[in-house]
Amino acid sequence: MDNNGQNYHEEALTTTNTKLAAVLMFFGARLRKQLPLDWSYVHESRENFLRHLENRNTAKPRPRVTFNFENGTIPAAEIVRAYEKDLASVNANLEEAIASLPERQRQAVRDAVSRVIARACREVLENREFLVDLIKSMPEEAKWDEVYVGDGSKTPFVKLGRNSSPELRAQYLSKL
Repeated sequence: MDNNGQNYHEEALTTTNTKLAAVLMFFGARLRKQLPLDWSYVHESRENFLRHLENRNTAKPRPRVTFNFENGTIPAAEIVRAYEKDLASVNANLEEAIASLPERQRQAVRDAVSRVIARACREVLENREFLVDLIKSMPEEAKWDEVYVGDGSKTPFVKLGRNSSPELRAQYLSKL
């Protein structure tokens, strides 16, 4: 609780999109020191999870990797909006911004923007390579099983460590 008696809530900056994570890093977002990424195997139902434990191929879980960033380090909402915007409208915005310049200066601005974009692309690709290497290096014991109730809703669910004991699994699964 804070001084006003309110519960403390920290907004999280997370994404499951590796490409977006690489872009966020280009703009200065830093992965959290504790739990920089979270890898969960998503089981749509308790029954699917139990089949998976029995090594049946019919119940393959869906892997989900979430990147967790320190919050407040970048204007994330603006970056995400720009990331999702179509390229034609971004180019139109640039042309509108430089329309009052003489043609020679407009071309100089276009050329400068192109060089900045080329360099940014290189850094984003390097960031993505780093993230993929981080994913590949994650040990199986650090991954989770996320088990849902199985009615199509995303709650309630339990989250279990991949190496949790059968007793712990049974205790938590009994709550679904």
